[in-house]
This record gives sequence, structure tokens and C-alpha cells, in this order.
Amino acid sequence: MLTCACYDDIDDAEWWYISPDDFTIFNSNRRKRCCSCRELIDRGSLCLEFDRQRHPRSEVEENIYGDGGEIQMAHWYMCEQCGEKYLNLHELGYCHRLGESMRDDMEEYWELTGFMSSSETVL
Repeated sequence: MLTCACYDDIDDAEWWYISPDDFTIFNSNRRKRCCSCRELIDRGSLCLEFDRQRHPRSEVEENIYGDGGEIQMAHWYMCEQCGEKYLNLHELGYCHRLGESMRDDMEEYWELTGFMSSSETVL
């Protein structure tokens, strides 16, 4: 779901992510799936890397990380094709729920703005 109201209150969030500004080279020894289209990302490919964090969920975690501390979660990745859509929509001020389809967000954007999708042709 595409929205222009980004969720800024991380105190109540289950987890949150930091939006990357640009692409990076995927350097993991194991391929990862794009968090949007689920395609595998190969080593050496351009991708977006999302740093994800959450608050402690128990007293034990609070003792380890401190009250209000942040726990690093596994990074999520977006392939070059989905990442390009993400960066363009982000630049326009739209927010994306990480883990949902960028294709669906683009179709929603085209519907909202009246722009044509790449599958339509002009006569």
C-alpha cells in the first residue's frame, strides 16, 4: 500500500528500517531474496540494503541492550529493479511498507496520478 504519511513514531513500531540513499553491491556469499519481488539477488549485483532494527521485547533484552536500546535485525535487500522503483517513489515523498510488492505500489501510483504503466501503449 502506497502512502504519503510515513510512520515516524518508532516507539510503537514492531520494527523499523533506515532507507538507503543509493544502491550498493551485494557481497554476501549466499544469495538473498528481494524483499519485494522475491527474486534471488546474486553476488555482485546492485541492490538496496535496508538496515532494520527493533526495541527490546523482554526484560532480558532490556538488561542487555538498555531501556530504549535498539536491537539490530537481519538486513533486508531489494533487487535493482524493485530498488529503482523504491528510490523514485521515495524521492516523490511516498512511503513503502518494506516486504510488500513494489510492482503493486507502482500500479497504485499510476492509478493515482493518471500515468500509464509500461504495459500500456499509446496510439
